[in-house]
Amino acid sequence: VASTVSVVLGTFAGVALHKYKVPFLSTLVMIPVAAPELLVGVSLLLFFLLINFTLGMVSIILAHTAFCLSFVTIAVKTRMHGMDDSLIDAARDLGASPTKAFTAVLIPTILPGIIAGWLMAFTLSLDDFVITFFVAGPGSSTLPLHIYSMLKFGVSPVINALSVILIAGTVALAISTRKIQKYIVI
Repeated sequence: VASTVSVVLGTFAGVALHKYKVPFLSTLVMIPVAAPELLVGVSLLLFFLLINFTLGMVSIILAHTAFCLSFVTIAVKTRMHGMDDSLIDAARDLGASPTKAFTAVLIPTILPGIIAGWLMAFTLSLDDFVITFFVAGPGSSTLPLHIYSMLKFGVSPVINALSVILIAGTVALAISTRKIQKYIVI
């Protein structure tokens, strides 16, 4: 959920940052990428406590979205640098509405950046322990928190099996991506 929400918001943010070129905002986007996760986790915990927000699965999703948003924005903005801006103008000159130009011209052009951003956000969200540790409330848990709680009692075969499943899934995803890549025009 967090990776999908951050892809939607990050795509719009990346396009806006490319179009309007505000240097301060580009620097601001880099803060979650450069800041230590411990600092981000404590800051988000203090923010949730300040606004009296109940910690739970919603706070985890919001925190992961806030953390992953920067990575998606950077991926989309980087992909936008390789794009010819006159494509949108040509679509508009040929009668496309702004929405049609966005969906029919811009999105397919930056799709590799969007996919890369989603994969990065998904991986970071799945793997994140530190931020989740701070913003998870009672009764809400993610896979890294669950594995951590299992490790308190020793390494069990379940942890080994989970590791094998995650590695096998990663390898399968990498192989699938390579096979699909030849069908996508980049």
